[in-house]
Amino acid sequence: MSEGVSMETIFDHDPTAEELRYFVGVYGKDRYLSGLSQDEALEDLAGLFAMRGDAERATGYAQRIADQDYVRLNISNQDFMSDTAARKRLSRAESRSKAA
Repeated sequence: MSEGVSMETIFDHDPTAEELRYFVGVYGKDRYLSGLSQDEALEDLAGLFAMRGDAERATGYAQRIADQDYVRLNISNQDFMSDTAARKRLSRAESRSKAA
């Protein structure tokens, strides 16, 4: 994102401690936000609202992800919170940690 332009993230929706553990893990807010792409933020927002049982909002965020083939293959309504999605988030956070 360009300087001065903010994007919506899970932090705009008052995540609970459990939700933070799921999306951010041990890395904290700054590490999570570091290098976060718009599509990653949208995927996490979709997951957040799926966790909260708000399928309509979850789907709305998923539909805004640029790569809809990725959405169809990886983020179906029943797969928002799969173990695979959790491993991908952890892997993404770990790769950010190594890059820092």
